[in-house]
Amino acid sequence: MSPVQYYETRHAAADALATHRHRHAYAALVLDGRHVEASLDGPIDCEPGTVLLHPAFHAHGNRFGRGGARVANITLHGDFGLSRTQAWRVQDLRTAREVFTHCPERLPELLAESGIAVAPALPAWQQAFIVALDEGDEAIATIAARLGVSAAHASRALLKSHGMAPQALRREGRWRRALSALRGDATLADIAAESGFADQSHLTRVCRIHSGLPPAALRLQIKCVQDR
Repeated sequence: MSPVQYYETRHAAADALATHRHRHAYAALVLDGRHVEASLDGPIDCEPGTVLLHPAFHAHGNRFGRGGARVANITLHGDFGLSRTQAWRVQDLRTAREVFTHCPERLPELLAESGIAVAPALPAWQQAFIVALDEGDEAIATIAARLGVSAAHASRALLKSHGMAPQALRREGRWRRALSALRGDATLADIAAESGFADQSHLTRVCRIHSGLPPAALRLQIKCVQDR
């Protein structure tokens, strides 16, 4: 990892950030306040001392509490190897802030000394729903009925816990599989097929939307980072 830029963000009470993406991987440290981050990885309760490590181009949204929040961020150029958002709880917030503001090269050391944050428990049907979305093209209503919930309830619940409705979560899963596969040497046609896209053109459209680059250019960027 190569931390290269520090910045702080402030969020008002009861603010919300719609689902969005970041071009670079980044680390975030909650300095004060609270919020919930929601993504395909599930909800994460973020309180002071929480450190999040976000992969590049992964979608997530945020809901802030009554006191808002202040967050320190470090942009990480070069870490495309993350497969999901990871969360830790630091032992000492003052030390963590010092790392973020003055010696970001110590970030791996800080994480090694921190505890893994425990994710909120989700109903079993939600976990099964996410697996079903990831494994195939079964209709949303069919999945819901099989798991004993209505499609409307499933949509509302997943939107709240994961920040996206079922179809958007399915698309996000396909995009993440393709993004990971671009680190290898498979053809773009094979990546499109294996990731669940209709064809290579479909993959190219989604890749441009989410990363601003066509797949070949994004692959080159990823491989340049890997070779450093």
